[in-house]
Amino acid sequence: MKTIFYLIFLSLLSSCTTTNKIDGGDWSGTISDTDERNAIMNSFADAYENMDAESAITIFSDDAVFYVNDTKMTPKEVVSAFMTGHEYYDDIKNTDRTTTTMFYNNGSIFTNYWYTWNGTNKKTGELVVLRGYAWFKWDGMKVVEAYNAFDPTAYMTAFE
Repeated sequence: MKTIFYLIFLSLLSSCTTTNKIDGGDWSGTISDTDERNAIMNSFADAYENMDAESAITIFSDDAVFYVNDTKMTPKEVVSAFMTGHEYYDDIKNTDRTTTTMFYNNGSIFTNYWYTWNGTNKKTGELVVLRGYAWFKWDGMKVVEAYNAFDPTAYMTAFE
């Protein structure tokens, strides 16, 4: 019996000293939930919720591109389209936010943003809830490319 406990103890001890292998690949790296880009990204979402187009656009470089479900747009077009949603929905909020920034070994920096979009359809009074995901590629402290994915089916009912 002592031998079994001794073996278990040695197994536990050796497992505690095993180091994690760090992946040196180009698309590996480190992730942060406290990087200042996370706050900048959340300020973009806050500006959208508060119908503040002027503040929303400030995070983007002049030549940035923004894809919404694979449709290529400029940030100004996206912000304008997002703000139009307020004409059809009340109480727009992005809840359940998770925002993290990834620093890749190849030098690329992306902020990932998961959220739940909520808005009340002004015509029907129905609360629409959608899950979404976006990423934002940075050059310094400006976004140069972004992608936002969500299923627009329920959202588009307000526009019919």
